[in-house]
Amino acid sequence: MKWWGGQGAGQSFRCTHYQCDLHAGGTWRSTGFDGQGRPFEATGEYVEVDPPRLLVQTWVASWAAQVKTVVRWELQPTDKGTLLRHRHSGLAAHAEVKMSFRGWPRILGWLQAFVEKGETVEDRWPATSN
Repeated sequence: MKWWGGQGAGQSFRCTHYQCDLHAGGTWRSTGFDGQGRPFEATGEYVEVDPPRLLVQTWVASWAAQVKTVVRWELQPTDKGTLLRHRHSGLAAHAEVKMSFRGWPRILGWLQAFVEKGETVEDRWPATSN
């Protein structure tokens, strides 16, 4: 929750609650609001958990017609740090919601800014926004 959120270009979201049971078969749930104050929820189940190398989870988002997709996070150590490979699959079968998931480059940018510079959501989301 420290890094997930920001505003700009019609893709404003802020996570306000996150809970998880981090093991294969465990569930996760994230809630928050968009730039217009509308609530959102994303939920799923952990399919694979192999720390510190791999995390695979299902993804069901309230803004995407409750379509279940899969998100895969792979971490690989390198000489310069860590390489993250990220894939969100299952969208091709659901063209009506595919456009809803164009925000990953922005979200991964938020994560990178947090890891490399300590930038938090508070740095991107003015205190006057709710």
